[in-house]
Amino acid sequence: MKNHSLLISTLMFGVFALLTMELGAMGIIPIIAEVYQISVADAGWVVSIFALIVAFSAPILPLLVAKYDAKKVMILCLFVFAASSLLAAFCSDFIVLLILRAIPAFFHPIYCALAFSVAANSVSHDQAPKATSKIFMAVSAGMTLGVPLTSYIASNTNLMIPFVFFAVLNALALLATLIFIPSSKQTQKASQKDQFATLAKPIVWVCALVVIAFNGAMFGFYSYMSEFLLNISQLGFDIISALLLVYGLSNVVGNSIAGKALVSIPNATLRIVPLALIALYIALFLGGNVWQFAAAILVVLGIVAGVGNSMSHFVMTQPLPHAKELANGLFISAGNIGVTLGTALCGLFISLNGSRFSVLAAVLLSILGICLLLARQQLLAQKDEK
Repeated sequence: MKNHSLLISTLMFGVFALLTMELGAMGIIPIIAEVYQISVADAGWVVSIFALIVAFSAPILPLLVAKYDAKKVMILCLFVFAASSLLAAFCSDFIVLLILRAIPAFFHPIYCALAFSVAANSVSHDQAPKATSKIFMAVSAGMTLGVPLTSYIASNTNLMIPFVFFAVLNALALLATLIFIPSSKQTQKASQKDQFATLAKPIVWVCALVVIAFNGAMFGFYSYMSEFLLNISQLGFDIISALLLVYGLSNVVGNSIAGKALVSIPNATLRIVPLALIALYIALFLGGNVWQFAAAILVVLGIVAGVGNSMSHFVMTQPLPHAKELANGLFISAGNIGVTLGTALCGLFISLNGSRFSVLAAVLLSILGICLLLARQQLLAQKDEK
């Protein structure tokens, strides 16, 4: 039990280090623009190029390395994360910086997929959602703390130090992996050819669309949450920063709840979470101008969204127990696509009608997710009949 706890803790720290490296760059975009004498839009590519590479490589790369020792592959990934960050700290050319951001992006889906797989394989199949929910807690922590922490470090030092910080985090995760993750070849229940063949099954694409829809709803609105609180709730930036932190911490609580709910009441969770998201988004739309009400709703929304993140992973992987590597890769890819599309749709609604209407975009995506969940349920029922 102690060894299992150390294994899960190591995976969580590794994922936290990776997410801090990926998303922490959001908090230093203005500083990057200033140091390299470029526009803020151009500086934003340090984040965009990372996300785009992850989205397109995630369905394939985890599967290609599935036959190798998981520990060795994870060590390689963490070495690349640490080395590229350390080199970025001393980089004087923006194009080279982009290359140093692009290289680790190819290893991101490999490490994340392995973290989910190793966590799930460390317990029995029915307890897997509880183990993977802890990995989501690390994702939420990376998202919640990574951006403000990186921004704080850069604002009090210089641009070099945040990249050194990323390198140190990943180096520590590498050291922990060497000590606490056991060597073992992954147990592929299906060959690479057979796993790729599952792409022909409709259930795979319906599940991927579910992930896209709900990730689009949750992260699309999250992308514009600051603007909503600024323009609709009429809050200052200090309070907004505090609420974003509270929202992120609520995500972690939701991840913890999801681990138990998806094991004990999975079907009820799949019904309750989407409806709760819609109800909370509508409540924000109607009463978001009262900041106390908006703050209370965001706490609850953070918890529900935390459950929703784990639910999306469950939706993608549960029907494909014999193709875990492919399922995890598709989940990462669909999640990134969902964030991109959700952000674009919420942004479109804002440009047409104002900040308040970003919430309605999230409602529409949640309704789409419910329709796709019903289609998924029907496909699963047909499969059981056969």
